[in-house]
Amino acid sequence: MTDFLNQIFNGANAIPTALLLFVVLYWIIVILGFIGTDFLDIDLDIDADGEADLDVDGEGVEVSWINNVLQFFNLGKIPLMIWLSFVALPLWFIAVNLNHFLGFEGFLSGLLIFLPSAIVSLFFAKFATWPFVKMFEKLDEDTKEKELIGRTAIVSSAASASSRGMAELSYNGSHLRIMIRCHEGQSVKKGDQVLFIRKLNDRGVYLVEPYTSID
Repeated sequence: MTDFLNQIFNGANAIPTALLLFVVLYWIIVILGFIGTDFLDIDLDIDADGEADLDVDGEGVEVSWINNVLQFFNLGKIPLMIWLSFVALPLWFIAVNLNHFLGFEGFLSGLLIFLPSAIVSLFFAKFATWPFVKMFEKLDEDTKEKELIGRTAIVSSAASASSRGMAELSYNGSHLRIMIRCHEGQSVKKGDQVLFIRKLNDRGVYLVEPYTSID
């Protein structure tokens, strides 16, 4: 038992073990009722239509690929902590066993194992969370039937004609998060107020335009 504890808490396994302990502690606190399951369900502030600081020939470098990568691994499609749980457990298992097999005990040597272990864990999480993705999509299906046209919302993730974003609004006591796009040549950023125009052919995506209220 002592050897096992020394192994999982040595420098090589410090990050995977800390991440797993964080996830376990979170769920224990949730089960005990001290916090709700949405306590850490934060919105990832990713500007899918953003530009990097690097300027090439006077034009910004688009970084929308980051949003595509996160969506590929289902991050944002299910609550953050459910997703993180499916990453942390295989990451810890793979890293601890590889570090033990290779005899790595130092923090820097553990980093050599951490990155490939994290990549494998991301792919594991992508497939393991798929049932949860479908479940949460099912729970949100009723929002597709609700009449949103003509309502206003606040942008929580930037959008343009080519990149989807997210807007939030209250509807009959429910807090809805709806995917949005803009007209050609338009874009909106986080915090902007938008008006729902119509539903697009993309599943669950609505066309919006910037909106300024008249007091």
